[in-house]
Amino acid sequence: MMKRTSLVDVAVENLKEYIAEHQFENGDKLPSEKMLIDQLGVSRTVVREAISRLQQSGLIQVKSGSGMFITEKNKHLSMLFESHMKVHGFKIKELLEVRKILELGAIRLLIENAIPIDANKLREINEVYYKSIEHSQKLAQYDSAFHETIILFTENQTLITMSKVIKEYFVKNQFNQVVDKEDIKKSYKEHRDIIQAIESRDLSLAHTIINKHLSRVIEWIEELEQK
Repeated sequence: MMKRTSLVDVAVENLKEYIAEHQFENGDKLPSEKMLIDQLGVSRTVVREAISRLQQSGLIQVKSGSGMFITEKNKHLSMLFESHMKVHGFKIKELLEVRKILELGAIRLLIENAIPIDANKLREINEVYYKSIEHSQKLAQYDSAFHETIILFTENQTLITMSKVIKEYFVKNQFNQVVDKEDIKKSYKEHRDIIQAIESRDLSLAHTIINKHLSRVIEWIEELEQK
């Protein structure tokens, strides 16, 4: 059964697109309620409910007597991507492929620009990952933390935002790969090899390991889609 989309749902998405397309910055004031009503072509009640939802999500702040203001600058790209996904749909395999591209790009940035990393932090996360071998939810959490941390080291906000959007979709759709202990041991070793390759500035080796590491998950998705 298809989920029914309300006028408020549509207004929320249209407002997100409007904010993203007009590149509002943190602290910028949004148009008046009347202007938004004219812009969106819906009633005052619908606009107010849409504004209320965005306020609850933390994207905008409503100040009595002053108006509406953007509170989270880095959500613009996230909103555009999220709106596109809702309208056009998405495939888990495609998200995984994008994730791989982002991580390969992050490692290239780290190595080519000689950006310092906290290798000990990555090793600590990897050790906790391995110790969580009997707990699938924690296992996924620490695996995600390992890969997120690599991207965070780049300090590239666009890359970080895109990575977070993809992570949010995995969380929202409760996607968890069921893996056996041998696969976990392989991942643990590959994590160690990734750290070493980044430390030694060996881009070719790092890319080879990441490709091997993430390709297993993509292959697993392909098998699921064929069933």
